[in-house]
Amino acid sequence: MFGAGAGAQEAGVAASEADEIVVTARFREESIQDIGGSIAALDGEELQRSGIVDFEDLANRVAGVELLDRGPNTNEINIRGVTNSTQVSGNALQPLVSILVDDISVASSSASQRDFNFFDFDRVEVLRGPQPTYFGEGAMGGVIRYFSADPDLDSGKTVEGTWSGGVSATNNGGFNYRVENATSLILVPEKLGIRMVGFYRKDDGYIDNPGLNKNNMNDFESYGGRAIIVARPTENLTLRLAAHVGRDDIGELNFIEPTTIGDSVGTEDLIAPSLSLIDGLNQDDFELYSGKISYNSGPITIESITGLYKRRREAETFSSAYTYGFEGFFNAFPPFDTASNLLSSDLTAIAQTRGKERSVSQEFRFVSDFDSPLNVTAGGFFQDTKSTSTALVTGDGYANITDTGSTEIERSTTRIDTRQFSGFVELSYDVTDRLRLFAGARYVNEKVTSTLVESFVIGIFSPIFTDPSDIFAPIYFPVPNDVEALNAPGGPGTSFDFKLNTFLPRVAFEYDISDDVMLYGTLARGVRNGGLNSPFSALGFGPVGSPEFEDALTYGSDDIVTGEIGVKSRLMDDKLTLNLAGFYSDFDNPQIGISNPGALTANGPQLRIYGLEVESVYKASSNVSLFFSGNLTEAEYTKGMSVFAVAGAPADYQDLAKGNRPPNVPSLSFSTGADLRYPLGSDDLELTGQIAFQYIGERETFPQNFATGKLGSMEMLNLRVGLEREWWSLTAYMTNVLNDLELQATTIPTSSARLVNGVLDGPLSSAFINRPRTTGLTLTVRY
Repeated sequence: MFGAGAGAQEAGVAASEADEIVVTARFREESIQDIGGSIAALDGEELQRSGIVDFEDLANRVAGVELLDRGPNTNEINIRGVTNSTQVSGNALQPLVSILVDDISVASSSASQRDFNFFDFDRVEVLRGPQPTYFGEGAMGGVIRYFSADPDLDSGKTVEGTWSGGVSATNNGGFNYRVENATSLILVPEKLGIRMVGFYRKDDGYIDNPGLNKNNMNDFESYGGRAIIVARPTENLTLRLAAHVGRDDIGELNFIEPTTIGDSVGTEDLIAPSLSLIDGLNQDDFELYSGKISYNSGPITIESITGLYKRRREAETFSSAYTYGFEGFFNAFPPFDTASNLLSSDLTAIAQTRGKERSVSQEFRFVSDFDSPLNVTAGGFFQDTKSTSTALVTGDGYANITDTGSTEIERSTTRIDTRQFSGFVELSYDVTDRLRLFAGARYVNEKVTSTLVESFVIGIFSPIFTDPSDIFAPIYFPVPNDVEALNAPGGPGTSFDFKLNTFLPRVAFEYDISDDVMLYGTLARGVRNGGLNSPFSALGFGPVGSPEFEDALTYGSDDIVTGEIGVKSRLMDDKLTLNLAGFYSDFDNPQIGISNPGALTANGPQLRIYGLEVESVYKASSNVSLFFSGNLTEAEYTKGMSVFAVAGAPADYQDLAKGNRPPNVPSLSFSTGADLRYPLGSDDLELTGQIAFQYIGERETFPQNFATGKLGSMEMLNLRVGLEREWWSLTAYMTNVLNDLELQATTIPTSSARLVNGVLDGPLSSAFINRPRTTGLTLTVRY
């Protein structure tokens, strides 16, 4: 198996097995090495052997994949520098990477992508670059596909399964536990079977909160299961039903007090305390149901995939953006600062959110296997998604700065209805026995209706100025009800439609230089629809009804074109597998997240991205495999943009400067290491081992490239050693052996940003940290 990325390589897969991994990236079973594109894949055995339990583990191991991690289920994913440029978690930008479980979309808006339990997954596929033909709108950076394992109807066994249990301890934290089981029941050999999976995970946190007298407050508990039924009435017809359910209970996110960081986030035994002023709580439940019918008629395989995905979330968390954003603003004005006693209590803000989502989808696929040079893959897709989100921000101290004396700052409810119809076709033609050409396109017809059901913003001393020079004279601007104001005569209304009607083309070629070396190239376009901002955030640009307010209330679609050229090879009698790829992207009108202090989305200047990937596995002996995987990415904004006003700056000052790097895109990242499998004695007992080192270079957190927002490089060393037999394995492991503690994300309220010696900067209001060294033991039993 060759994963075309560090993830598979860190499992030390033998190069001689390089052509054995089979994926369905083009809706037909093919070896990774036979596909002209950059793909990483890990099968279930590698996921278990490498200790990959969530997306953080996966992102650390796959070249070109980056994760902005604030804690469980708050993932922000980018591939090859195609990033959302998100500053704060409140920016509800749509994803740039499509996420699918059993071919059903589960992608969520930025900073809220859910984790899934990887136990008993058949495989994970990571497709880099736009995937318009097969996966459509939203797959601008790439696609991540999870596949759950089926019951093996041909195993010859009536009952088989796997049980796994583990315990670990985290530095500065407590103990972590997990137990999982998967059992297959073959009801009718070769015809009917069911596989049932259950899992439970409990992680103690590692961040203390002295102010609340609570230790390990960022704890995490997850439990759930799934059931897979597979029926094969005839040799050509297969029916598959799947049900997934899960619930996560999360304490506070992984953020710490930024004023205590200093030159180092933490030491061997000490992590900076949590900055949260409340005891947060998050609940995240999901259900996923799917049905798949596959009929192989010989020359054409017909598939129908039906899905239902539901997710419900509730959270109560400390809002650093509002707390420190308003404090920074009001303390700048002598009439309103804390010294004047106008603010008799602090401005601690509590963010309460509730959200629910329901998505129904239907897809048909037609895949040919003609005995001719020409073949075709085609299909149609329908999706209807309805989501509702409610946000409430409160704080006792805000009674002093509202016109009604209310402690509520903002209350809003937004409903989003999305309906999409699309169709796709791709033709492949074998020009010769070595040259293959591909051309395809998807037509997308999508309508997104965003409706402001409720929006109540208490009148505040708003940072709206009639004259930029009069910056120390804020105007009192009460807005009792946004819905009434928006629906008033001359107002823009409360319901907005965003329509997308476009073609997404893709062309490619594959050329076999020899039986072991393939040259390939691709060119593809991706697109993402626009959306609606919070009226409260738009008020920072102008009063209701003003052109500035209406411009800030919505944002448009963005567009990307990516070209890639690469080489896939098997060398040295199949001992060495070496893949190289170069890529270039023009990302136009990228949706960027800003804070003023409310979360807001706008279209930014063009991003230019280019880079190089190298991936290799070398089988040094029958027992040892070595790997190296690296990614070089250069990314910059080709123009500047004024996103927010900066006190004391010239009128034409652009806080997002030309040449700035986008957030969360390191120039260099790589993985290297070795995998060991050594027989002990004459029976089937083996010694297993794995050493893996990952380096992630410095990254920015903000498109403004604030000096204090730069994230330091990470050096992660992981070790695993164990004993394995056919029916059991025992593995000891240590992750983050060097105990490298670095910030994963930060927040700087734009209201606090200032020019310091001509350089734009500001104080951190929140900072998020990675997990310290963790040592554990896992026992797995197969039956």
